[in-house]
Amino acid sequence: MKIFSWIKTPVSLAIRSQQISYVFSRYGVAGTLKTLGIELGKRGFFVVTKSSNSVSSLDTVFGKSLAATFVELGPTFIKLGQLLAQRPDWVGEAVALELRVLFDRVPPISYGKVERMLKREWGKEKFHTHIKKIEKKALASASLSQTHVATLKDGREVILKVQKPNVGKVVRLDLQLMESAIIVLDKVYPKLNLKFAFEDFKQATLRELDYREEAKNIEKFQKNNRGIFSKSSVVFPNFEKDLLTEKVIVLEPMRGKKTSEMKMDSRVAKRAAYLSASAVLEQIFEHGFFHADPHAGNLFFLEDSGKIGFIDLGLVGQLEDEDRKKFTRVMLAILKKDRHDLAKSLYELGSPGKKTNYNDFEKGIGEILDKIKSDGLKNIHINKVIDQLFQVANRNQLFIPNRYVLMIRSCVMVEGLAKQLDSKISLLGIAAPILTKSLIRSYNPFRK
Repeated sequence: MKIFSWIKTPVSLAIRSQQISYVFSRYGVAGTLKTLGIELGKRGFFVVTKSSNSVSSLDTVFGKSLAATFVELGPTFIKLGQLLAQRPDWVGEAVALELRVLFDRVPPISYGKVERMLKREWGKEKFHTHIKKIEKKALASASLSQTHVATLKDGREVILKVQKPNVGKVVRLDLQLMESAIIVLDKVYPKLNLKFAFEDFKQATLRELDYREEAKNIEKFQKNNRGIFSKSSVVFPNFEKDLLTEKVIVLEPMRGKKTSEMKMDSRVAKRAAYLSASAVLEQIFEHGFFHADPHAGNLFFLEDSGKIGFIDLGLVGQLEDEDRKKFTRVMLAILKKDRHDLAKSLYELGSPGKKTNYNDFEKGIGEILDKIKSDGLKNIHINKVIDQLFQVANRNQLFIPNRYVLMIRSCVMVEGLAKQLDSKISLLGIAAPILTKSLIRSYNPFRK
């Protein structure tokens, strides 16, 4: 038995590597060439005349093909695509833009597979004892999981979040193969520090495979929001402890209106915009523990109580105190429009390469701040500022560690959400008092 167990993993890795190679050649290479009007026939490559007048850049076409490739390869590669979509400094803005479809376009699995997973996790007796009814149509489908509305035997409506079959096995195999590839790529592109970036990606992905971790996240968010400013305005769903397993979590539904369904610039929309933005900024700069996927579908406004509710708490970010202090200084420097402080704080945030020139780096930072000064803080989109800062850092071979990406993404996402609700809101304006308070607290020796 031990011999067969030893053989199984290498064989699985070999089979999976063949699948990956095939899909990449079919979608990534062949798909890109075909879209550009180039096909491979028996006589070699030839150009196909296209009737359409629309012209797409190579990066755009490649991005579309890469997104299709990642969907075909499954959960690990969808997660990888989501990471790359957040790093235009690595893959370019056009490719990153095309990869953003991976955040919300994941096909669902059949209800039959979901029910089988539930019975396997709970046992048939527990399934029939607790579940009265399950809606067969999926509420949502993500790379690793799927959610359904259900009714318990006691009449309560709940949300079932179920891990898709064999996801754990496939993810672990893929991570092994990726790790081997990263060792080679890290030697070819040493300035990108790919080993560190991959380790962050690997650990975050593995944590998402265990829904007991999501339950711990919920409890930590609830604890962090007791006895502070956001207590009266932020809520998180409870979960059924008796039905919690590694692959299933049963959550109470969030009774409110999705922020995506609200009318822009209405009174309640403006309130929701402010609460959403301030809550995420507090999570980052006050707690160092934050929701890393605050898009419109994951936030609800509870109009009766005037609170904002967060769901889907599997993907979180966590920062050490020193990391938090460093990024706080970056944000404050943007607010002060201080070229020297911004260059210095961003430089300390990253890891310089052999060819990094600080003077050139500071000059590039100065150009960004000149633009901010001319446009005014109220007209500045933080996502554009951060993209520009990353571009300057990348151009000067200053690597920004991947552990900051989730935090930056959260800022960018919540700003986009807030702007859809309140056209005049300024994330930097909301951030100013939170950042100042965070910096004061970080240097207070008596803080708890």
